[in-house]
Amino acid sequence: MTSPSAPGTRTAAVRGAVFDLDGTLVDNIAFHYRAFDELAKRLGVTMTPAIFQSYNGLKNDDIFPGLVGRALDRAELDALAREKEETYRELYRPELALHRGAGELLARLHRAGVRLAVASSAPPENRAMVLDGLGLRARFDVVVASEGLPGKPAPDVFLAAAERLGIAPAACVAFEDAANGVQAAFAAGMTVVGVTTNVDAETLTAAGAHFTVADFETLPPALDALLPR
Repeated sequence: MTSPSAPGTRTAAVRGAVFDLDGTLVDNIAFHYRAFDELAKRLGVTMTPAIFQSYNGLKNDDIFPGLVGRALDRAELDALAREKEETYRELYRPELALHRGAGELLARLHRAGVRLAVASSAPPENRAMVLDGLGLRARFDVVVASEGLPGKPAPDVFLAAAERLGIAPAACVAFEDAANGVQAAFAAGMTVVGVTTNVDAETLTAAGAHFTVADFETLPPALDALLPR
């Protein structure tokens, strides 16, 4: 991919903000890992943090053939995805919470007239658990899922979000936690903020992030200046 521009060099006025869901708006990736690890043990295949990160941000249809090491038909894919996602929701539902500072940032952007979108590879039931469980659905102008679109790291879900917002990608800032997602947002032409909930800043910067943050409470000054108030 093209090398990212240096942090702080993006100057286009931000009119749209696109948020990934898992690992970004909510710090839930450890629960996804536990669910995948349980499934991998049952299947007798290997799951490690490094393998998991190679899948992070991808659609289940793109994950499971690699995990089991063979092509899968629709029924097998659906059964594996259902088992893993039901385990994940059972584990995470009692811990459901916005990532630090996310609510305040969403409110700030909304007050400033920035249009807001979610661009997620999460299955419908997982999206609903977060968006409805935390009362977030009305906050977003657009929710774009990867169903029917090429999955991250392809840029399609971010391009679709910008199109549905009616805003050029160059006027959008994207928040992502996974290297695959950062690559997708960068390829879409957005200013990219990597959220280091589960991947280090160096990896996200190498993937294309213009800025990195640990959470939404303390933003780098250059990023804070870029976002409307």
